[in-house]
Amino acid sequence: SRILALLVLGNAVYSATQLLKYAFVSVPLTRSANGLHLGSQGLTAMQARGGGEYDVSDADIEKFYSELITGTGGDPPKGNVVSEMIVKFFHGEFTKQGFKRYSGLWKGPPPGNIGKKDISVGIANLKEQMKDPMFVTKGGISYDAPPNDLVVNDGKGWVWLVAEMSPGGMAVELMQSVPYGKRAILVAKQSNVDEMFAKVNWDQAIANIGITLGGPHRTIMDGR
Repeated sequence: SRILALLVLGNAVYSATQLLKYAFVSVPLTRSANGLHLGSQGLTAMQARGGGEYDVSDADIEKFYSELITGTGGDPPKGNVVSEMIVKFFHGEFTKQGFKRYSGLWKGPPPGNIGKKDISVGIANLKEQMKDPMFVTKGGISYDAPPNDLVVNDGKGWVWLVAEMSPGGMAVELMQSVPYGKRAILVAKQSNVDEMFAKVNWDQAIANIGITLGGPHRTIMDGR
């Protein structure tokens, strides 16, 4: 009968609703860095410590620094992305109106090409800016933190040279807070920048540009 059919249909809808209810309540999933899925207790624990997925601890920074200062210092060799970006973004004049890039002929050798002389000028300016930066990009807090929560200086005492994709290609910038989700090339103690430059391992610095700090791993081809 029509009444019996309606009763059967109502019971089926109720059963389906209960099934969906238990499916979603008992098996909560969340994304994690290693690809594992967390149940409700794991998710609660992560939320309690601020997310945790891409945390960068003080020990992580110390490790990053100790691996960076395993070289003999000096200027980076020519012909690699790090040395050329340092020349591009630090060979020039820093003014209150912004950075005025050098527009003359590269000294080389050979003249007309970026060479050791140009790299030395870029490194000298980079050192001065890391000691007392005129322009600093906000960061810190956590990966994908709201823009209003970012800070100029997180008080940890480090200054970073980081790379990030911009509309004009890969660019570098200075930060005094943890560069979550960016490519950290160099880091130095704000109170002793010279120590880093005296011991920097440029091979390590060049390798660092392929690593995303405090965020999901991306290659340079990923566009970030």
